[in-house]
Amino acid sequence: MRPTWRRCGRIAASMGWHETGHGVRVMKSLQIICLGVALLLAPPTLLARSGKAAEPEALPPGAVYRYINAQGSLVMSHTLPQEGIHAGYEIIDGQGRVIRQVEAAPPEQQQLLRERGQQAREAEMQVRRDRELLRMYAEPDDAERARDRQLAALQLNIDYARGNISQLRSRLDAEISNAARTERSGREVPEATTVVIERYGRQISDLEQEILQHEADMVQVRENFAPIIERLHQITQ
Repeated sequence: MRPTWRRCGRIAASMGWHETGHGVRVMKSLQIICLGVALLLAPPTLLARSGKAAEPEALPPGAVYRYINAQGSLVMSHTLPQEGIHAGYEIIDGQGRVIRQVEAAPPEQQQLLRERGQQAREAEMQVRRDRELLRMYAEPDDAERARDRQLAALQLNIDYARGNISQLRSRLDAEISNAARTERSGREVPEATTVVIERYGRQISDLEQEILQHEADMVQVRENFAPIIERLHQITQ
């Protein structure tokens, strides 16, 4: 790289640019361009020592890259991702011999690579979730209508259960009144009446539990749809 820099300097000097203020600026620009070219032509090991990730070397015919991935598995491939570049890799020929070995990047660069990889995976997952969400609901109003339909169905079940409870309570009260009159007359309450009273009580209790469950389901439906609707507002604006 140094001979390239010197040649650029000699070219500029030979043209007399160094004799004027404008020429000095041109000369510096030319040297910067030459330096950039020299860096592009520099071998991968030089870039690695500079603290930046080196580009993988081209594979000889029949050779493969070999490296350890983030999961600790040995990978042999004709392509080399950034993961392999940072972790260090070997070039293996067709007979399994190591013909080139590149050291791993510094730990801080490997950590940065892992973080960027995790961010990329999360972003990719979010894209897939958004795509699936848009297949289900074209806009926030669609999701709101779907939420309201579920809430309406649950509310209908609650109203139906409450109507049944009202009827059962009327029947239960009638049976209890009959049992009380029987006791006041000095007669024993028939076993069938006792069974009916107990059955009505269990049915009312079961329906009350159903109502509580439906109410909990309504809360859950609202919680489930809240982030969906919010996300749809974000991605459809």
